[in-house]
Amino acid sequence: MAPPFRADQVGSLLRPKSLIEARKNSNLQGARLRNGPVAEQGDDGVVAASPSSNGADLMEVLRIEQANAIKDVVAEQLTRHILPITTGEYERGIFYGNFFESLSGFTVRYTPMSDFKVDFPTNRPLIKWGLPGRDAGFPTAKKVTLEKSAYLDDWLYFRSLLPEERWRDAKMTVPPPGWWHIQLKEPFDPDLFENDEALLQDLSAAVRKEILTLYEHGLRMVQVDDPNLSFFCDEEWIQACQKEGVDLERLLELYIKSHNDAIRDLPADLHVGIHICRGNFPNGVGLASGSYERIARKLFNETEYRLFYLEFDSPRAGDFTPLKYLPQDKAVVLGVVTTKSAEMEDLDELKKRVYQAADVVAEGQGNGRTREDALQDNLAVSPQCGFASDHSEGGVGMTQERMWEKLELVKKLAGEIWPGWDKNRK
Repeated sequence: MAPPFRADQVGSLLRPKSLIEARKNSNLQGARLRNGPVAEQGDDGVVAASPSSNGADLMEVLRIEQANAIKDVVAEQLTRHILPITTGEYERGIFYGNFFESLSGFTVRYTPMSDFKVDFPTNRPLIKWGLPGRDAGFPTAKKVTLEKSAYLDDWLYFRSLLPEERWRDAKMTVPPPGWWHIQLKEPFDPDLFENDEALLQDLSAAVRKEILTLYEHGLRMVQVDDPNLSFFCDEEWIQACQKEGVDLERLLELYIKSHNDAIRDLPADLHVGIHICRGNFPNGVGLASGSYERIARKLFNETEYRLFYLEFDSPRAGDFTPLKYLPQDKAVVLGVVTTKSAEMEDLDELKKRVYQAADVVAEGQGNGRTREDALQDNLAVSPQCGFASDHSEGGVGMTQERMWEKLELVKKLAGEIWPGWDKNRK
């Protein structure tokens, strides 16, 4: 299956400083802020303060900064012909933001570190920084549902900035069903849910409903972000779980099923992929290490995804060997350009790496498959992650200028390997 974009991007982009400050001043952090009706734009497309706010309300200031920043970054991508087009996730405080807060029968609340699984990779840097706890999500009722879309308002504003014929080039992301479940020692009250499967079934249904709602309003590209799956490759966490008696094989089976339930029976013209990196904290801080080898066979063959966004920008990600398990009818977007530092990669070296990956894929598929076959049917390229997964800083030394240079490098890399791939998308 040829991927929809040969040059892709994961989603988040560096926020303008004015937007970072506005969110910080609002004290909203990772919580919800919708863009509001498109009709609030002026004739020039700039969103202005509503008369009732007198420009003084900090939330109103954030709403204005957010809407205008999204308008600007979408226009920049159109000008540069960067695909797929995203909002930079400027409407979110963090990449999974707003979804779980939108659920009925569910709450996100401050949780002490002792309630998380031992040595959970996300908490490692936070504990070093002295944080005693952080937010986590829990069910509060016997049924968890999505009554109102978490991201529809955001998509309606986003699509208003695009010609209708370009909606197919837009991408939005959603979190996985098991996002909080994997992190917590006790992810639910046994008086509310009989078992893990029951809770995950509700959460999968909510994710699926969100995806279908966005599709019904014109979105054709959705990416499910689940960096937690990479932790099944992290030797330190594996050992910690074994000491605690955590059955990792059962957990992985649970999450594979939850993903499959979330994307079952989706429309044929809706592209849905899964992104699995190893964490993307500010200033290039990673969370986990280890090759995809531990999960690749199950990931490629037991999930219903046809498109996988994987990280291959550093030694901690391992080599391309796990790609030998990739079936002929699925594709991988190779994250070979790093967002963790401002250092620029060499184009020729990147091409060599893509060819190495293609050789591994072809050999694994057998049946006389060649490098060229794998390149045409199974591969694309992208940065390894977003440029700012939350509302703060990006990678070491990363600037807006360097971010665009890296996205241009991805585009040039794809253009040299797959000449003319985007001629029908301009």
